[in-house]
Amino acid sequence: MYLLITPISSTIFRWGGVSSILISGSINTGYYEPLPLPSTIYGFLKYTLVINNIIKDNDPVPKFRGPLFYVESETEKVLCVHSYPQKLRCNNDINIKTDEGWYEHRLGIGLDRKKKITKEGYIYMEKMLNLQLIANKIISKAKRYGVLIDVSLDEHVKDKINGFVAPFGGESRPAKIQVIDFDDVGKLIRRNEVLLASPAIVDPKDDDNIVSWDDKKVNIEAIEGKITYRVVSLGFERGKRSQMKLGLMPTVKLNVEVNKNSIFQEGIGYLTDRGWGSVCII
Repeated sequence: MYLLITPISSTIFRWGGVSSILISGSINTGYYEPLPLPSTIYGFLKYTLVINNIIKDNDPVPKFRGPLFYVESETEKVLCVHSYPQKLRCNNDINIKTDEGWYEHRLGIGLDRKKKITKEGYIYMEKMLNLQLIANKIISKAKRYGVLIDVSLDEHVKDKINGFVAPFGGESRPAKIQVIDFDDVGKLIRRNEVLLASPAIVDPKDDDNIVSWDDKKVNIEAIEGKITYRVVSLGFERGKRSQMKLGLMPTVKLNVEVNKNSIFQEGIGYLTDRGWGSVCII
């Protein structure tokens, strides 16, 4: 089932770093991207499915793949894959980098939620991204856009979640879910490139052009620039931060001569059931 997640207003996809104000002046070392981390989507789905009594609080979230950026107009549909850092690579041959003018800069004050008071000296900054500006850059007069994911859900839950609004991304900004018919996804495949769509959790590298996990490996090639690795957080589980792992950033294409559909379905690396290491063919 394909779900389109559309923020109701500007949203925050922070991939790490610190955003704060110091006495000596402002400092912003946060990493902001045009698409969310898989851990952000996992939390969003968990909230949605538990609130709608589709799963129990202790149940895992069903397997999902993505995210991609999807935008459509009256005459055109376009898929874009993340190209780290701060870029989208689209199948209509438009490649864009997020513009600083698409962000809203907000100042926040830390709160002690138990005491219901502000935290002394805890002032921070966030950058909120307007996805509609991105959509209109890709297609003029975009009528529908957002973060697209493919989730293993039964059709009978469609009516429960279609139109549901849930907290999404930093500051728990609201976003609306639309269940969309996407049977014609094959028609959007133009270049037939196999691209990494989300960070892949892999073993420490021995070769710049090969990534491995368990007893598997795949050859990779930089789309542009260089192959990038970062230590990433796997998010939070029951209020506790999960482990930090080595992540291959979505900057690469996979050199796969056969079984493209298999690697598209399975992804690469560890924790692919949670969206890490998703693969897109565009």
